[in-house]
Amino acid sequence: MFFVNRILPIFFAAFFFVGCVVNPELPPREDFSPPPSMRSLPNPLVAAYLHIGNRKILAENLNLDGIDILNVAFTVINNNHIGLLHQTDAENFMQVRKIKKRYQNMRVLVSVGGYGTAEDFSVMAHNPEHRAVFVDDAVRFVRYFGFDGIDVDWEFPGMTKNERQADKVNFTALLSELRVALNEASNKDGRKYMLTIASGAFDAYLRYIEPEKVVSLVDYFFVMTYDFVGQWNAHTGHHTNIFASNPKPQNVYSIDRIVNNYILSKIPREKLVIGTAFYGRKWIDVDNSNNGLYQKGKGEGSISYKKIMDLLKSDLNYRRFWDGKAHAPYIYNNLNKTFITYDDKQSVKAKVDYVLANNLGGIMFWEYFSDNNGELFDAIRGRMELGRGDEVMLPLPRCMQKRR
Repeated sequence: MFFVNRILPIFFAAFFFVGCVVNPELPPREDFSPPPSMRSLPNPLVAAYLHIGNRKILAENLNLDGIDILNVAFTVINNNHIGLLHQTDAENFMQVRKIKKRYQNMRVLVSVGGYGTAEDFSVMAHNPEHRAVFVDDAVRFVRYFGFDGIDVDWEFPGMTKNERQADKVNFTALLSELRVALNEASNKDGRKYMLTIASGAFDAYLRYIEPEKVVSLVDYFFVMTYDFVGQWNAHTGHHTNIFASNPKPQNVYSIDRIVNNYILSKIPREKLVIGTAFYGRKWIDVDNSNNGLYQKGKGEGSISYKKIMDLLKSDLNYRRFWDGKAHAPYIYNNLNKTFITYDDKQSVKAKVDYVLANNLGGIMFWEYFSDNNGELFDAIRGRMELGRGDEVMLPLPRCMQKRR
């Protein structure tokens, strides 16, 4: 046990990021003082989004061991109430109590909103009376189905054509009123009800909200650090990379860039949960220069990790490449000129290392059903178990040091 908790993390921290640990061409750094050889690490969480859709789920068919927070998605806003999307939703939500019985240390939240619902949030939150109806109904909904709280997925305040300026303060008002109502319910029910948000991973997001006010209202920011590029771009790139490797990094998003933005906005690192993607982004008609990376192409949308693995197994023309600077994989088919950016087992382990090295709140993934027989989830879970412990020896390379 000593070897697992104390020694293995040293090995992985040192060698997994060997590209930034050892570089004989760099001069000695006078501004760097090594951290103490023994230091405590936090107990970061693993969160998962379970996108039910029109599926019918059963608690006994879900492998959720190692998940600390499960976000069940999605519900919507319907006439200022929480509305259901599919005929099977009510029956599925009845599985929540069974899920919690099987995984007693896990918190289960209901996610409200999602992509394409920003206008619904904007209209509802702009009217105090409508907000009050929604807040009351949200608490009732949580209690009825046995959830542990609410995950607000407003994508994104201030980003729609209506009430752009008002969204900023209305978002805060909505979260404030939800927080008060959930606290009151917590006191009455003798249990802690959580409030989280799915937050944006782009520079403008923190200007469209009031981070200094929101931070005290929510338990976690589930930062959607994916979709940095997609079919809306006329060029390929990494869609969920840790660092930037493009020659023009000012134009390239990365997890590290977004985390720094949040920290500069005075968001405590322990409330930051970074995202990993169980899907990829695909382009066609991509030139073979640099094996398709950072080349012009025609975007074709998303593709699940399952299907990516099927492509690699069934078509030998697809080759997997690793960008050591970005800590991100991609595949390219030189025959049909197809490029796909995605997360794999190596990159999700790198993200866990980044969480541990920077004392972040944890890691989350979108989404459960896109995995390939649990490969990515197992990689995250195993890496997190390896890194957790009371104390570990963890000398950190500069690129993974705690942000100040």
